[in-house]
Amino acid sequence: MLFNSFQYWIFFLIVAALFYSVPFRIGKFLLLGASYIFYMWWDPRFIVLILTSTVVDYYLGILLETASGRRKKFLLIVSLVVNLGILGFFKYYDFFAGSLARLLHVSESSVVLQIILPVGVSFYTFASLSYTIDVYWGKMKAVRNFVDYALFIAFFPHLIAGPIIRARQFISQIQYWRRPAAIMVQGGIILVLSGLIKKMVFADRFAVVSDGYFTDPAAHPGWLAAWSGCLAITFQVFFDFSGYTDIARGCAKLLGFEFPLNFARPFLARNPPDFWQRWHITLSTWVRDYLFMPLSRRRKGRFVLYRNMLVVMVLVGLWHGANWTFVVWGAYHVLLLVGYRLFDRATVGTPVDKVMKQRWFVPFSVGAMFTAFVLSAPFFRAKTLQSSAYVLGALFGSHHVTGDFLLTTGTIVLVFISLFFAVAQERNQFIDRLALQPARIQIPAYVCAFLVLELFPATGPAPFVYFQF
Repeated sequence: MLFNSFQYWIFFLIVAALFYSVPFRIGKFLLLGASYIFYMWWDPRFIVLILTSTVVDYYLGILLETASGRRKKFLLIVSLVVNLGILGFFKYYDFFAGSLARLLHVSESSVVLQIILPVGVSFYTFASLSYTIDVYWGKMKAVRNFVDYALFIAFFPHLIAGPIIRARQFISQIQYWRRPAAIMVQGGIILVLSGLIKKMVFADRFAVVSDGYFTDPAAHPGWLAAWSGCLAITFQVFFDFSGYTDIARGCAKLLGFEFPLNFARPFLARNPPDFWQRWHITLSTWVRDYLFMPLSRRRKGRFVLYRNMLVVMVLVGLWHGANWTFVVWGAYHVLLLVGYRLFDRATVGTPVDKVMKQRWFVPFSVGAMFTAFVLSAPFFRAKTLQSSAYVLGALFGSHHVTGDFLLTTGTIVLVFISLFFAVAQERNQFIDRLALQPARIQIPAYVCAFLVLELFPATGPAPFVYFQF
């Protein structure tokens, strides 16, 4: 059931109408049931996994709150083993088994199980783990109401592809729920419409170019074709995923809940640390709080810092997909982060530092960061390391041919439109302020959005990129 399908919006309208027609103490049961139906629409078999994770962590949270010493650590380990065991088996078994079989020259078919990846498993696993870890650290009390906890895990707007929410952000919203004010509803509508436009008008149009190139890069030799394909997949992933999270946040607002921001104009970032504070924010803050900081807590020093950065970013790469290309993608971003840190330390107080802080230099630093991110595209999209290396070589002219420019006039126009809105939003919160405008401004804006969706969609409903993660 895709967010960009007519089927989903019929489902959402029915759920919203029923939810607001009953008291909230009944409505949350309705939301939970609707969330399970939403998840089972894809494959009802895997509801067992999310129920297992929910039940185990619900009871472990209560036990963790009163436990101490070794017993407390043991309970946390149980939560880690159950959640990471489910994630590891379904997402990574075939990858590691196949890699080991190739290394030992054993037939892959004898060890690979062709396991189906359950939709959303990476997202709800991290959400569930954040709860037990926070209770273990004493940052929140255990949730005593099972329905509240189950709704936190399964709430359908975030269930399939995030954003990754945390119990201490969401549980209190269930416990103290209030009907959304008009400003919140208006904000929700704007987010939904902007998300649909990002997906159906922008992402799906760039997908035509990126799929055409990465399906067979050898059929499109030359540096110009390679840059076209990498630019296309870069914009496709951004508009696809940020579009999804906009719709998720909008649907949550329409039901009276707030989700955290997940993207903050990442292609206007000036350096690697700035980029990761803007891109997939709920994932980057999750790994910072639950992985990087605990690793860095005991031992200090530059080597330990860089080692921890490597571990975290390689795991972020693997979180995106069970493939060596994603391992290299994560390692590449470590090089950017470490390289920038070393460069920044070396240039502090120098003329270079003063130039880089000048206002006129901002477009150059933004362009450099964007280019560095585009260079990671071959590892994010290509299926094999060999294919990634081929595309990377093509980007730097190894084929000694120019090739074709694959981006259409329409996609180039979309790039400039998105740049305009990104700068406007960065400077004065242009889109956010729309919810504060009177009806005479909002209604024409909604009409224009519907016309854009009706007149300029690239294709029929297409799956969101991050469903595979």
